[in-house]
Amino acid sequence: MKNSLLFLIAVSIGIASMAQLSRNVNSRIVKSVPAVAVDLPMANPLQISNPSVNSKAVLEDNLGQTRYDLQTNEAIQNRIVLFNDGTVAGTWTTSMEDAGFSDRGSGYNYFDGASWMPLVTTRLETVKTGWPSIDKWNGNGEIVLAHNSSPTWVMNTRATKGTGAWTQTLAPGSPTGVTGTAWPRMITSGPNNQYIHLIGLTLPTGNGGTVYKGLDGALLYWRSLDGGATWDKMGVQLPGIDSSNYTQFGGDEYAWGAPVNDTIYFVLGGSYTDMFIMKSTDNGSTWTKTPILSNGNMKIPLSFTGTIAPWISSDGSVACQMDKSGVIHVASGIGGGSVYGGSKYISLFRNGLIYWNTTMPMLQDSLDLDTLDAHGQLLAYYSDGPGPGDTLLTIPPLRTGLTSFPQMSVDDYNNLYVIWTGITWQNPNSEGVNFRHIFGRAKFHDKTTWAREPVDFNDGIAYYGQEFIFTSMAKTITQDKMRLVYQTSDTPGSAVGSTTVAFHDNFLQYREIPGSMFWATGAGDGASGHKTAVSQNFPNPVRGSTSFTMQLEKASIVTIGVSNVMGQQVMNLDKGFINNDRIQKFTIDCSQLTPGVYFYSVRANGETFTNKMIVQ
Repeated sequence: MKNSLLFLIAVSIGIASMAQLSRNVNSRIVKSVPAVAVDLPMANPLQISNPSVNSKAVLEDNLGQTRYDLQTNEAIQNRIVLFNDGTVAGTWTTSMEDAGFSDRGSGYNYFDGASWMPLVTTRLETVKTGWPSIDKWNGNGEIVLAHNSSPTWVMNTRATKGTGAWTQTLAPGSPTGVTGTAWPRMITSGPNNQYIHLIGLTLPTGNGGTVYKGLDGALLYWRSLDGGATWDKMGVQLPGIDSSNYTQFGGDEYAWGAPVNDTIYFVLGGSYTDMFIMKSTDNGSTWTKTPILSNGNMKIPLSFTGTIAPWISSDGSVACQMDKSGVIHVASGIGGGSVYGGSKYISLFRNGLIYWNTTMPMLQDSLDLDTLDAHGQLLAYYSDGPGPGDTLLTIPPLRTGLTSFPQMSVDDYNNLYVIWTGITWQNPNSEGVNFRHIFGRAKFHDKTTWAREPVDFNDGIAYYGQEFIFTSMAKTITQDKMRLVYQTSDTPGSAVGSTTVAFHDNFLQYREIPGSMFWATGAGDGASGHKTAVSQNFPNPVRGSTSFTMQLEKASIVTIGVSNVMGQQVMNLDKGFINNDRIQKFTIDCSQLTPGVYFYSVRANGETFTNKMIVQ
């Protein structure tokens, strides 16, 4: 199997030795490493998952818990909504099973301005669903819409956000000849958010569906003008995306931007299509198509039979957002594609995160990183670090490139923020597998270039040995805060998406990140300054054992105490003399503790560090 160049940003602003984005991207600074899993089949399973609550109150809150850990195949749906009064709601796919996922559905949690709801362990729906989107609805209400692999969508609404009973509706249905629909993306618009807009895919034959109007996976559009009571557009095929141009679309390779009055729009891109924007200025009645990347003549079937694709394309993980001037901004991961032995594949080893907007000409088909960088169109790529151990080891596949899952938002001052997930060579686990972190960049309204190098939001000891993926960012930015929901665990990769990753506990977390972070000279929790620091334990809530990490400013005797809410010490661990030459990991066995809230205190060098944990 051939080696392939791996491009991705693996930046840690707080660690001086980490490689950063070069202004001149070229082969001299990008290393080849052995291919770990060159191609991943483009399977689109119709499987989803369940929820949980907090303890990391300083930086993030735990919203939910799931064993089903593949929140999307490619692009991220809108899974978080910020309401006008500052309250927040989030949703995700959840299941606590390791096979079958009969309990999968939409996890949900709500922040009332002071705290999140208590631990949630059940789905919203009464039927098995997946891939939920959430938005405002009918004045002061909210809506969650998901698929259930049938000709109908599953819609849950309630008149008052955060409180009251949900009303479930199996709606709006599919056109004649469609055996099932999946991977929805839903938004609302209008004066009271009473207009519902939905795009979704007919089931391909590989998922038990049928060819519809010449497409083995057709992207269709639905619209309701009265909050879902009736639907005046039911599975409409939009102009320019029919069988005269394409043979198929893939699940999750499309994403809405935030509506602006009667203007709605989404971006689509994938290995077997070109990349383009579909836009309507009359609330979905008529549409225009704006091309971004042609992908040459990539209409399949193809004669190519190799294991590595001969072309470079979007990896299907796309995002878009319109600014205050009417310019639509787009971000996309880069991935290749191939057809081999009758199976279709996305290559994991043609990587980078690209940027484009509607004032620019179309992207060149080559997606050459030097050219992209010269035109301000390269947001990220991977580059190994300068020292021993600063190299990519093994990566668990997630069906996209290595810098991918972008999200975009614009604030009231017309500043543009981009968030994405990227592989980092920092802190591989004990099996030598690399974790993914969340990165971000900003482009301020009065600047022609991007502000500084990418920021690693998971830099520092507090995030040591953890994975952060599937980030969804609220489209509204207020009080200089980006609001994120993402999935985290101490195991890299997805058990649903890979046979090499065991099923494990995953947590859905919420975090607020100030836009001012992009002006700073560093990121993280200060651990890179070698001060004594103790991370939050993980997993949390705890079933069995939990772990945390510690970095010492200087060598010291370390003791760990665990107390209940009454202040009674229930455990004392003497760890002896610990050197300060590396980050230490400690494990607490909580299997003998009764469920409840506890505090673990770490004492070193005359200082005490205390964090809260929840035992289930």
